Amino acid sequence: MKQRLRWMLLLGMALLLAACVVPTAPRGELVSSSEAPAAAATTAPAEEAAPLPVVGFMKLVSHPALDAEQRGVVDALAVAGFVDGETAIFQFANAEGDIATLSTIAQKYVDDGVDLIVATSTPALQAAFNATKDLGGPPIVFNAVTSPYAAGVAAAPDDHPAWVIGIQALAPVEDALALVKELLPDVQTVGYIYNPAEANSVVNTELAVPTAEELGLTFEIATVSNSGEVQTAAEALVSRGVEAFFVSTDSTVVAGLEALIKVANDNDIPLFANDPSSAQRGAAVALGLDYYQDGVDTGALAAQILAGELDIAATPIERQRKGSLAVNTTAAAEQGLELPEAFMVRVDTVFE
Repeated sequence: MKQRLRWMLLLGMALLLAACVVPTAPRGELVSSSEAPAAAATTAPAEEAAPLPVVGFMKLVSHPALDAEQRGVVDALAVAGFVDGETAIFQFANAEGDIATLSTIAQKYVDDGVDLIVATSTPALQAAFNATKDLGGPPIVFNAVTSPYAAGVAAAPDDHPAWVIGIQALAPVEDALALVKELLPDVQTVGYIYNPAEANSVVNTELAVPTAEELGLTFEIATVSNSGEVQTAAEALVSRGVEAFFVSTDSTVVAGLEALIKVANDNDIPLFANDPSSAQRGAAVALGLDYYQDGVDTGALAAQILAGELDIAATPIERQRKGSLAVNTTAAAEQGLELPEAFMVRVDTVFE
């Protein structure tokens, strides 16, 4: 009996000891005595934000027409959702009238890998095209270009590089010159200044010379290579007996327009221009394209390219048709030009 009690006691003690033993964790793991092991937290890697598209703007020089072109592009891009510093990055470069500098600007844009180049003026387009022609990009949108065909960039509206598109801004040279004859029927000699290094000016001159001949006008021509030569060229034309000045869309001359206006005012010689904004600066009469609108229209092309919605190769180059007639009544009076009432009813903008 005693022996049986002893075995029962030993068995009870063994069971009690077994209940008090805490299982040990395998090597390398920690076990909490208060809770089950927590599941490892998993965090999905955050998606990297897509880089903002970069647009490189380049122009030959700063003057109202070219500035208006760029403003139009910027505004059109903003409407399409491409806002500088927020949803896009815009870079601006101005060659300050030096055609050679445009090549440096274009090459830098290519080296920096911009997504789009906006080339404002014919020399800017030529520089951008030369920097990209061996690469086939980045895309180029051009504006304020008289003739992409004469510039050697395109062969026809539907025959152009697959990465180059824009709107041809051929000024109404013939119609503007006709205003000289309309308002000054007795005038025979017209002074004309241009920079032969600008392909656009060569095209304008090739239109202006035969038009002047058809109108019975003698064209006295002076050439310049930079804006600082405009006043000297104008004074030389005065000495040759010109009775009116005509300036088309030559960027070099328009950049130095105030010098030409001074000579016109000092000598009572009416100044006719091919850019409406020139009237605001002091030309008596100006008939030309709406360059801000041209910028808006080319900006719409740029927005489609950035959005991946435009097949550049399949898009023809169109010609800008939206024009405007402007006069400056104060300048006209100072230059000795009378503006008949019958003419004024056709005017879109009057500056005083």
